[in-house]
Amino acid sequence: MSRLRDIFTSFVYLYLHIFAKVWEKYSFSSMVFLLKIDKNMKKILLITFLFAFIWDASAQRRRNINYSIISVPEEGGVKFEKITDDADAVAIPFRTQKTKFSIGKKDISSVTWWVNPLIALSPDGSKIGYVNYKNDTRNIMIKSSSAGGASVQRTFRTGVMDFTWSKDGKTLCFTELRGGHAGIYLVNADQGSVVQQISTGTENDYGGVLTPSGDDIFFHRGENFGAFSLWSFNRKTNLFSNYSRGMTPCLIPGDPNTLYCCRFTDKHEAEIWRINFKTGVEEVILAQPGRSFTTPRLSPDGRWLLCTGASISEKEKRMNTDIFVVRTDGTGFTQLTYHPGNDLSAIWGPDGKSIYFLSQRGTKLGNYNVWRMDFNL
Repeated sequence: MSRLRDIFTSFVYLYLHIFAKVWEKYSFSSMVFLLKIDKNMKKILLITFLFAFIWDASAQRRRNINYSIISVPEEGGVKFEKITDDADAVAIPFRTQKTKFSIGKKDISSVTWWVNPLIALSPDGSKIGYVNYKNDTRNIMIKSSSAGGASVQRTFRTGVMDFTWSKDGKTLCFTELRGGHAGIYLVNADQGSVVQQISTGTENDYGGVLTPSGDDIFFHRGENFGAFSLWSFNRKTNLFSNYSRGMTPCLIPGDPNTLYCCRFTDKHEAEIWRINFKTGVEEVILAQPGRSFTTPRLSPDGRWLLCTGASISEKEKRMNTDIFVVRTDGTGFTQLTYHPGNDLSAIWGPDGKSIYFLSQRGTKLGNYNVWRMDFNL
């Protein structure tokens, strides 16, 4: 009997190990199973069945979504153009920020998403970059911002997590996970593979963005939802400076003392804030109880903030991410996308009349691609 129990235990552990690997590959989340085995094995059987049921239910929800449609009626009149295709192997965003959609006291659904920038445009708008996942590595690829054409690999690393393009178009600032820590690096946007390490290697730094002069890099550092803080690194003095609580900094041209960012509440809900480091004035621009908004991006004319937020699909009754805008004074809040798949990581075109973003729309299996849409508000 003891031998039989050992064989069965080994089988279950193997099953859960395979399950964990599949989950890790497709959701980029690691899971640890702590199992207590008693004499009659009932607990381990129950836990195994429960995990299998959750996985199957999750897969069933995905099957109920029609990702292949390009637009839904609520998006009527908006032109959508697909920039990449499935062969470009656009990386699945990491799952980090989690929010619940609430109506009254009832939680309807929840969704997680990666808040850091995953696509970027060259300053002239002719090229777009995205994170590619292939052969178990994540790297930056560059291609024409028009549909079609080949992509050129610009980093030759293993774990690129986010990136931005410098204002002069010469440099890519990216985050890579190495040795258990996320750090900021710089690489030439056009040629070569030599990178400059900015982070010390002992912290976790994300979302780096170069100032217009290129002298400073703003980024956020931390471990948990409430612990993220805004930092900068001066490339001339090699000094780090800490400013305030927040993440995903968005710089304001012509105002070196002020930026936009997102902040987490004690309920792990994200809000959009404007912070002036010189005067100490901190203003909330966008916040709604029960949902989150992240990754603010300022329009070229300085009037609008673009962000990713949580919404719920009326037909599927399922929470997902969509693209929103709000004026910099907090008015004019508008939802731009309504697709039941995820839309996120949006950025402005250089003229402010178009928006590029990641989306699951237009593919049978809900693969992510870069899309462009018109903006006419």
